[in-house]
Amino acid sequence: MKVKFLVLMFVVAAGSTAAQKEERSSKQLKIVVEGSAVKDTTIKGNQDDTLHIRLGDMKIDIYPDSTSRLITTEKKCKSLPIEDFPWYGFGGMRFGFLTFIDANQNSYEPEWLQNQGRRNSSGYIGMNVVNTSFELIKDRFRLGTGLGFTWETIAINRNLRLAEADTFGFQTGSFPVSDVAILNSTYITVPLVFQYNAKVTEQDREDLWMNQERNIFHMSFGVIGGYLVGSNALYKWKENGDKRKQRVAGDFGLNEYMINLYTEIGFTSSLSFFWEAGLLPKFSSGDGPEISSNAFGLKLNF
Repeated sequence: MKVKFLVLMFVVAAGSTAAQKEERSSKQLKIVVEGSAVKDTTIKGNQDDTLHIRLGDMKIDIYPDSTSRLITTEKKCKSLPIEDFPWYGFGGMRFGFLTFIDANQNSYEPEWLQNQGRRNSSGYIGMNVVNTSFELIKDRFRLGTGLGFTWETIAINRNLRLAEADTFGFQTGSFPVSDVAILNSTYITVPLVFQYNAKVTEQDREDLWMNQERNIFHMSFGVIGGYLVGSNALYKWKENGDKRKQRVAGDFGLNEYMINLYTEIGFTSSLSFFWEAGLLPKFSSGDGPEISSNAFGLKLNF
């Protein structure tokens, strides 16, 4: 008799526990949020023993295996302002090649620019460290300016050495063939550039906010002024199996002022093509050849 009573009590207790579990699994928790709106955060059961929890915009799925947890977030896209696009203003970094033309606008290729070598080529790097812009037409047309630097490298014939003077010339004598023979110059620059972009839709703003690339046409045109703040000649060569290097400071007749006409065009948010044409001679009058420089290459926007 006592055994039957204990069995009966066990069955009743098990049924009560199951009913309580079923009741708890079907409970709903509703939270009042701002604006008297009711947010449904129901904890839902599932026959596959997966626990689904929804808290606001966050959905959490917890599986029976504690090592297997999936959490997904439903993001609400917001609209980015135009100034958050990478090409906005005059930021980014420009990488390119440097070429030269004479006073008659012909390509300039004298002997001292020959025999440059694979590791010895003329190049250009430019970037702005301070940027600001003034909107002229909302979201479409603006004026950009700031403060930056330009680094130019003129590769010379590897058999030659520049004269250590304030004018452009070469030393006489025999020298080991250099692996690198370049004339470096650094300018502090101020751009004055107008920028135009095609219409930016709300979908463009949302996709860019979600880190998705958008093809948006944009172009810039204007001038970049600069002042020479440093220059040197650099040589690298090998002698008896040892690597040698020599750096000689001097302006070598370089013009201390720079004014370049600037043009840029792009079809994506992060990459543009640019071209710069020098409006002033590369060397001061009477201190070097009468040539101007052109630079062209890619601009990385960030």
